[in-house]
Amino acid sequence: MTLLNSLYTKLTVAFLLLVTLLGGWLLYLSQTTSERYSQEIMQRLNQSVAMYITEQQPLIINGQVDEQALDTLAARAMVLNPNLEIYIIDVDGRILSHRLPNGSVQLQHISLQPVRAFLSGKQPLPILGDDPRQPNQTNTISVSPIMQFDRPVGYVYAIVGGQLYQQLRDSVTDSYVLRMGIVLMGGSILAAAITGSVLFFFLTRRLTRLRQQVNRFDPSKPKELTTDLTLTNPVSRDEISELHRSFEQMAQHIAQQFEALRSLDETRRELIANVSHDLRTPLASMQGYIETLMIKSESLDKSQRKHYLEIAYKHSQRLGQLISELFELAKLESGGIEPNLEPFSLLELVHDCVQEFSLNAEQKAVNLEIKGRAEDCFVVADIALIHRVLQNLIDNAIRHTPEHGTVAIAISRSNQQACVEVSDTGKGIQTHEIPFIFERYYQSQRNQPAEKIGTGLGLAIVKRILELHKSVINVNSQPNQGTSFLFQLPEYQT
Repeated sequence: MTLLNSLYTKLTVAFLLLVTLLGGWLLYLSQTTSERYSQEIMQRLNQSVAMYITEQQPLIINGQVDEQALDTLAARAMVLNPNLEIYIIDVDGRILSHRLPNGSVQLQHISLQPVRAFLSGKQPLPILGDDPRQPNQTNTISVSPIMQFDRPVGYVYAIVGGQLYQQLRDSVTDSYVLRMGIVLMGGSILAAAITGSVLFFFLTRRLTRLRQQVNRFDPSKPKELTTDLTLTNPVSRDEISELHRSFEQMAQHIAQQFEALRSLDETRRELIANVSHDLRTPLASMQGYIETLMIKSESLDKSQRKHYLEIAYKHSQRLGQLISELFELAKLESGGIEPNLEPFSLLELVHDCVQEFSLNAEQKAVNLEIKGRAEDCFVVADIALIHRVLQNLIDNAIRHTPEHGTVAIAISRSNQQACVEVSDTGKGIQTHEIPFIFERYYQSQRNQPAEKIGTGLGLAIVKRILELHKSVINVNSQPNQGTSFLFQLPEYQT
């Protein structure tokens, strides 16, 4: 951004323009006010001049102006004010006589509106009337009626500030007042320009720093973000500080989103690699045994063919389970599943799950039981999803429990919450592995026999289902002593 396009320059130029316009307007007002003030003073000083002239002796006799009397009175009035211009006008405003050089009077008729305003005494001074010598201008006046038989037959119309006064005033204005006004206005503008420039510099400095920080902002470097984004004045509460805080929050949010997207991309790559590997392994094994059956079909006896088919069938089952759990987890994580909350008996659901896995536990010589006093408890949850949670936890516990071990399900109640615990007497989980067991494809104790290794998705599905129920799953495990998984569900309140 160039200096000419900066906010600082625009504010300074706008301020200078405003000061210039304001200075010009104030100069115009001062001149106008000064002129009106001088006119008012002149008119007040000479307000009774026309009256003095009319009171001395009659000026209109039988409709004719007494020129000799007018000469005498005009000479006396000139002693009071040498700038006076005296006219005799009739009641219609027509000029009857004056004492000015021939040819200098340009008007023959004068507007009577300012005459009536002056005589009424109600209009504030100055009152300006027509100047017969300057048709396009007005000037301060003094007026007095010429009475005859108690009625006006004309008026003495005096221009208080005559042409000579006007010339003197104009010369003074041209030579001093105007020049001083221009000098003062220029000095004021210069002082305002310096003051405004310094003031705007300090006001826009933080905004400039903010712009520089926005230009330097790189969401891929969150560590640099925390050091760069430092408020100039943390105590301030003006708009720039609020903008700075908003940008800081936005930048941190963008950096977090950037990190989340990067982590998501890494997870996606890892997921694709894991899915490819886990799908390829059972598929390749199943394909190998089927090819063996096709190639050696004639040389294999019945028991060998059955053995190969059983192995291929197990791999197809594992493949189907993996694909099913992948779809289930994808739907849970994409928000495609909304829990259908309803009250149901938790104890009855646990009994169903124990009955479902009893044969599997018996085949592996594992004792599967409901621990403690069988107290019924109604909860509010999605029965199908909680059934899936119990299935995954019980299946996981049976696979990791050695022969003659025990898998127990316990139900307890606390603070209007139903607590479910699924525990086993297996080898347990190492402490450093516990934070990762709910991640996709994480396999604890990978040195186990193949029949004890699952898909690596069961616990991830459990965690996501409980998150939909606004619940969390906790793990307690000790190596060679066993593992227990615990979660809570809200009780149904009748």
